[in-house]
Amino acid sequence: MSYTAYLSSIKNELQRTGKPKKSLRVKTIMEQFGYQRRSQAFIDEFNATLDNLGLCTEPGFDLYIPLDTKINISLKGVAISEELLTTQPIDQKLKELIQVKHDFFYYLFDFGSDQEYERFQSCLDSNQPMGIFLIPQAGDFFSDIVVKVLNYELIRKFQYKGSSEIPIASVRQFSNNIIDSDDSHENDKEDSLQGANIFHFYSSTMTSVILGNTGLELLDSEQFDEQFSHISLALNKYNSAQSFILFHCPSLLEIQSQQKEDTLGHLVDRVASKIPFTFTLRCKYNQEAEIEYKEEILAHFRLLLELPYYETDEDDVSLLNYFLELQKAQIQAESQLLLKMNPQHLYHLKWQQESSEYIYLKYFAIKTLESLGYELSHIGCEVELTSQDEENTNDEQESEEYQSETIEVYVKNKIVVEIETLKYQEFADNNLFFDMIKRIIRKSQVWPNNLESFWLVVPGFEIARNYYQLKKTKEILEYKLAGYYGTNFKVIIMTPDYEKHQLVPVSFENINYPTFKYTARKNITNQIVPVAKTVKLDFSQVKGLYEEKEKLRKLLKLQSQGYKGAVGGILFYGLPGCGKTLLANAFANESGRYFFKFSPADIVSVWIGQSQKNIRDIFAQAKKKSPSVLFIDELDSIGFNRHEDNAHTDQKATINQLLIELNNIKDSDVIVIAATNYLSGIDSALKRSGRLDWKIPIFPPNQAERVELFQHYLSQINLNQLVNFEMLAEKSVRFTSSDIELVCREVNNAILLEEISSSLTTSDVITYIHNLQDGGLSLNQDQVQEFLHECQRLSVKNAKLESLKVEWEIE
Repeated sequence: MSYTAYLSSIKNELQRTGKPKKSLRVKTIMEQFGYQRRSQAFIDEFNATLDNLGLCTEPGFDLYIPLDTKINISLKGVAISEELLTTQPIDQKLKELIQVKHDFFYYLFDFGSDQEYERFQSCLDSNQPMGIFLIPQAGDFFSDIVVKVLNYELIRKFQYKGSSEIPIASVRQFSNNIIDSDDSHENDKEDSLQGANIFHFYSSTMTSVILGNTGLELLDSEQFDEQFSHISLALNKYNSAQSFILFHCPSLLEIQSQQKEDTLGHLVDRVASKIPFTFTLRCKYNQEAEIEYKEEILAHFRLLLELPYYETDEDDVSLLNYFLELQKAQIQAESQLLLKMNPQHLYHLKWQQESSEYIYLKYFAIKTLESLGYELSHIGCEVELTSQDEENTNDEQESEEYQSETIEVYVKNKIVVEIETLKYQEFADNNLFFDMIKRIIRKSQVWPNNLESFWLVVPGFEIARNYYQLKKTKEILEYKLAGYYGTNFKVIIMTPDYEKHQLVPVSFENINYPTFKYTARKNITNQIVPVAKTVKLDFSQVKGLYEEKEKLRKLLKLQSQGYKGAVGGILFYGLPGCGKTLLANAFANESGRYFFKFSPADIVSVWIGQSQKNIRDIFAQAKKKSPSVLFIDELDSIGFNRHEDNAHTDQKATINQLLIELNNIKDSDVIVIAATNYLSGIDSALKRSGRLDWKIPIFPPNQAERVELFQHYLSQINLNQLVNFEMLAEKSVRFTSSDIELVCREVNNAILLEEISSSLTTSDVITYIHNLQDGGLSLNQDQVQEFLHECQRLSVKNAKLESLKVEWEIE
C-alpha cells in the first residue's frame, strides 16, 4: 500500500467518525509498509505525504523516536487537547452496564418472608455469631457452595479491618466424641476453638438430633448439646470476629414423612436462645436442575469473584463446579496481573503502603480511561488538588483556608476516580458506607467546577454483598453532587474485571429496597409438595393384645386428667416376638409423646464408667425432649440381680445408675417402659413400687388374634386373594405375632418374584406357615413353661393362660 492510500484512509476515518485522532505505534506504521529499519528517506516521504493530505502527528515522526511510542495522527488545525479527547458522554462510551442481582441466598432459599431475608442480610453485615440451619427439600446440592461463600465472607471481613491475617478457611467439624466432656479440660476446649470461624454439625449428627429415637441417636443428641453449649459460650464470650455455626439437617421430605416438624422447630428455638441470630434456610428446589434463576446465581458468583464477563466451556455447569472454576480463574488472573502489566503503566502508577487490591484497582482505572481514548500522559495518578485551583462556591468550603486532597486517578476537568476498598475508617462511626460518603463529599470540595463524571470504584464482592447500601450511596452522592455540577454530571459505580484488566460500570435498577413492612411469616412446610407421611402407629394398628391395651388406656385416662404421677414406670414381661416394642411405641403416640428406645447394645461399654455415663445421657435427652416415652428393651441384660456371683463392680454401678435415673424422672414428663423376657432375672430394686411398678404380661396371640394379624398383614398385598383366615389361624398354632409377620412378608416376596402370580390362596400361605414351622419358631417349650411359672408367681388372671397351656400341651 502506498503512503498516500494508507494515510488517506486514516483521514477519511477521522472525518467520518469525528474522532480527534488516530493513535498508532511507530513499529505498527513501519510494519504496514514492510520496513524493518527506518531510513531518513522513509521518514521524509511519510511526513511529506502527511503534509499534502492536511494531516499532522504528535509527537513528530522522526528517525530517533522509540518504536513503542504512540503517534497521534490528526487533522491539521484541530488541536489535540483534553477538551477534545471525547465529545460523547462518558456513560455512553463505557461498556454495557452490569445489572446487579440479588445474592444467591435470595434465589435459592425460602426464608418465610421478605423481612426474614432482610434480617439475614443485615446479620451477615454484622460481626455477631450466626446459626444457620440448612434444610434440603430432598437432596443436598448446595451446602458446599454455602460454606465457600461464607468463608469468602469471612476473608473479606478481615480485609475490612486492614488485617494481613487470613482467617482459618477450614472449619471445626463435630460428630461424635470431638470434645472431651471432662471439666478438667475446659481451658483446653476453649483453646481448641480459637481461630475457628465456621463450625459444622453434619447430617449424620443432625439426623440423630431431629429424627433419632434409638439409644445411640440419643447419645449423639447429648453429644450435640454439649458441643453446641461449648461453642455458643466461646463465641458469645470470647470471639470478636464473626463466626457461623452450620447445621446440616436431614431433608424436609424426611422430616415431614416422620412428622418431626415440631422437633425441628424446638431445636431452632433452643439454638436461637443462645445464638440470637439464627436462621432456617429451606431450599426452594428438590434438585439443582429445577433452579429457576440459575443464571442470576451464576451472575452473582461472577460479580462476587470479580470476573463479570467470565465464560465457561460447559453448557450446564453445576453451581459448585462453576464456583470452583471461578475461584481458579480469579486466582490465575490476579497472579498473572503483574506479568501482563506494561512497564509504562507500572511506572505511571504511584503507591506507598496501599494493599495490592488497591493498586490493582488504580491500574484498572488507568487502563479503562485509556480504552476510552485518553492518553496516558493526560491521566493523573495521586494528583494533589487544592481548593485554590478552582473558584469553588461550595457552601461547605471555608473561605479563609485552602483545602488539599489527593485524587487517586484524575483526568483534568473530566473525570475523578475514587477507589474504595472499604478496608479502613477515618471516622469513628463504625459504618463503612457513612465513612465513604463523608470522604467523597469532603474531597469533592477541591474538584473542578466543570467536572463531567465521578467514578466510584468498589470491589465486586462489596457490590455483590452490599448492593442495598451501595445503591443508596449512589443516590446520596448524585443528590449532593448534581446540585453543584448540574444534571449532566454522572456518578458511576465501577467494579473490576480481573480477567480483562478493566473497570465495568454497574446498575442497581433490578434491585428493589427492602419493604420495611412487617409481613406474616409464610408456612413454608405447606408450600412444599406433600409427601406420603408414615402413618403414626396407634392402638388400632396393634392387632390383638386387647387386655394389655386396655390397661394402658387406663393410664392414658389418668394422664389426661392431670395425674402425671399415677405410675412410676411400666414393665412389659413376656415371651419374645409378641409385640412389646410395638405396643410401647403405640402407647407413646396415643399419649402424644416422643418415643425413644434403647437396648444394652447402645450403652454397654468396655470402658469403666462409660456405661453409666451413657445411661445418664440417654435419660437427659428423654427429659429435654419430653413429653416422651423411654423404652428400655432387654432390661434383664443390664438390670440383672446385683447379688449374683458373676456381677462385677462396673456392672453393679450401671444398675445403680439406672436406679438413680428412674428416681430422678418423677418430676419430669417422661414415662419409662421396660421390657424383659425373663422377669425373674431382674434386680428386685427395679421392680419395687415407685420405679417399674406397673407390670403387664404380654402374651402370644390366641387363635382369634392370629386371624386378625393375618388379615392385617395380607391386606397390604396387592393381589386377588382367596384366603380362609380361620384356617390360617388354626395352622399357625404356637406362632407369635412376629412369626405371622414373617410368613406374610415371605408371601409378598414370592408375589414380587412372580412365584405366585394369578391369585393368593389359603394353600399358598399354609406352605410358608409349614416352612417356618420346619425352620424354627420364635418360641420353644422351655420359654413358655418359664413364662407360665412367672405368671403363676405374680397371680396373673388372664384367659390366655389356659389357651397357651393347651396350645403348648403344658399341664
